[in-house]
Amino acid sequence: MIRKTIKVSNITCAQCAKSIESYFNDLPDVTAQVLVTSKKVIFNYDEMKYDQDKLGDHLRIIGYYPIFNNEDQLKAKKRDTIDLIIAGILTFPLLWTMFVHLGIPINVPDFLMNGYVQWAIATPILFYVGRRFFSQTYHQIKGRNLGMDTLVVLGTSAAYIYSIYTTLTYDAHAGHAMPDLYFETTAVIIFMVMLGNFFENRVKEKTSNALQSLISLGAKEARIRRNGTDVMVPVDEVKIGDLMIVLANEKIGLDGTIEKGSSYIDEAMITGEPMPAFKEAGMKVIGSTMNTVNTLEIRVTAVGSDTVLANIIKTVEDTALIKPKAQRIADKIAALFVPVVVLISITVFLLWVFVVDGGHQVSHAFAPAIAVLVISCPCALGLATPTSISVGSGIAFKEGILYKGGEFFEIANKITAIAFDKTGTLTTGEPELSDFIGEKETLKYSASLEKHSNHPIASAITDAYDGLLFEVENFSVLLGKGISGTIEGRTVIVGSPNLIKELGYASPFDPLIFQSQGKTVFYTAIDGIIVNMIAVTDPIKDTAKGVIRELKRRNITPYMITGDQERTARYIASELGIDHVFYEVLPHEKAEKIHLIQQEKNVVAFVGDGINDAPALKMADVGFAVGSGSDIAIDTSDVTLMSMDLGLVIKAIDLSLATLRNIYLNFFWAFAYNVVMIPLAAIGLLNPSLAGIGMGFSSIMVVLNALSLNLFKFKNIPKEA
Repeated sequence: MIRKTIKVSNITCAQCAKSIESYFNDLPDVTAQVLVTSKKVIFNYDEMKYDQDKLGDHLRIIGYYPIFNNEDQLKAKKRDTIDLIIAGILTFPLLWTMFVHLGIPINVPDFLMNGYVQWAIATPILFYVGRRFFSQTYHQIKGRNLGMDTLVVLGTSAAYIYSIYTTLTYDAHAGHAMPDLYFETTAVIIFMVMLGNFFENRVKEKTSNALQSLISLGAKEARIRRNGTDVMVPVDEVKIGDLMIVLANEKIGLDGTIEKGSSYIDEAMITGEPMPAFKEAGMKVIGSTMNTVNTLEIRVTAVGSDTVLANIIKTVEDTALIKPKAQRIADKIAALFVPVVVLISITVFLLWVFVVDGGHQVSHAFAPAIAVLVISCPCALGLATPTSISVGSGIAFKEGILYKGGEFFEIANKITAIAFDKTGTLTTGEPELSDFIGEKETLKYSASLEKHSNHPIASAITDAYDGLLFEVENFSVLLGKGISGTIEGRTVIVGSPNLIKELGYASPFDPLIFQSQGKTVFYTAIDGIIVNMIAVTDPIKDTAKGVIRELKRRNITPYMITGDQERTARYIASELGIDHVFYEVLPHEKAEKIHLIQQEKNVVAFVGDGINDAPALKMADVGFAVGSGSDIAIDTSDVTLMSMDLGLVIKAIDLSLATLRNIYLNFFWAFAYNVVMIPLAAIGLLNPSLAGIGMGFSSIMVVLNALSLNLFKFKNIPKEA
């Protein structure tokens, strides 16, 4: 079975997921699993019977639009925008007539009050702009998964059909206004639901496509030695056991074991650590990482779906599938709301025909039955969540917080524990010189030598010296230990304590005080005499301490998860006031640590930035990705922090609580309205026209309440050195 992930432009809710899954699961030799939040479908299929194009054709059959490239993405966006513009233009004149129905003194042209004119305007809105709702309702009914689309179709169709009936029967009395029309209700429902989807899609769009970006990180070709000749071969054609030749500053194509050579490997895109790792013969390397110094001969040990990068992608997808994410509140309720409302409407019709009206004219029973459908139309219910989330997301974006979906608002305020990655999250991820012991002028020798190195620590040392540098001759890299060269005829070495010990040089400086603080120590020796000691550190972010203090004040337990050594991890944790630390954690183990914290009955958030953080970001109940991090970390998170300010974590949580309260208030209004109005409609005290007016008013109330979120004020977290 082949595994393939396809993005779909118009997946909006859990009912969409059920419709897609039930359709494909009924087909032979193919299964589908839907990632609602990222609008992706994961297929497992027999490659002899299906391919990407056939899967795309099946998606289109059930009303969903696959996106295979940027052109498809642009087409889908253009299609949605055109539909929204058409709906907006046509809805405006009908909204104008609604003010008359509300009794508001406003001048409306007489022709707009004509039923045939309103009929002509509402028809393209319902059947052209709203075509997607009908298509998806058909498949929801077929799959027995009634949702918001079904409610939209029932409400708009009932309003439309009854308005036509009223128009035709009222035609004999032409010459004055026709008050029992609510074509505007049909238009408003379609337009407002699409508007909410539009805003939500725009927010998600900014953090989508990153899984595809992760796939693109992998090398496309590898240099393979065959019959004594090195040839470039597509990675798909490389086999386990092939000998791969990787030059300096070249990407390693696939996972393997070094057979010859030694070098520094930049594994930041996998491990998140900024320091290149020293690798030599016998050591394993990961495909898609960067060889920075010397040529390596590597024996390939994994290809295709068995590579580390492929497994990270699979872990991210699978974790998302098993994770108990909250669905939209409106969709949960709709599963019962739709059949109950239809049943009430039918019951009302029968009672009026056989009990109230004593078997007289059926038309007397039609009005209250339709009124029940119209009054329980999903307009306010459908707007309750997306409008609040759209407003909340807009406010957040101005603060540098980017939400990917509404699920975050439902759960973020329940967080009891937050786990932080260390490098690039709690710390800046950029090494800098923190301490220097020795004569100041000797730093010039150190910096002159380091200028010729591409190691990140070299930049930390050269950045600390702003004077003119010496000319260096005979520069050499002592792999895994340091560097050396000749300056003005003198032999200069910058290296680790282990190198100094190996060379037998006597050191007047004690490195333990710096090493106990998790700092990396280097010595500079000139002609065998040590002249200085340099300590380099990855500094803590200036907002980190304030955030940890605020979390503790709120009884939220902070954790730190890092692949760094115990000494460094514990020192950083003690500086920040973090009592719970997981150190020397391998990339694939981070998600396991999150699960371990969850087993202690915690609602867990994780804050990270590296590709190795992606599984943990998905496993956590809420994932925060630092915006400067990798695309895959951003894609797999629930929230992206657009700046390095960790105080945005607190702001995001606070705004989620305010937004959730706003959503609950919207739902209270929507349901209170239905609880009161449905009985009134059923007993004939509310005709369909008033029902349509009421629905328009309820929608306005929901939007106005959502806009009140703009009054929210954020708590500022102080910065500390």
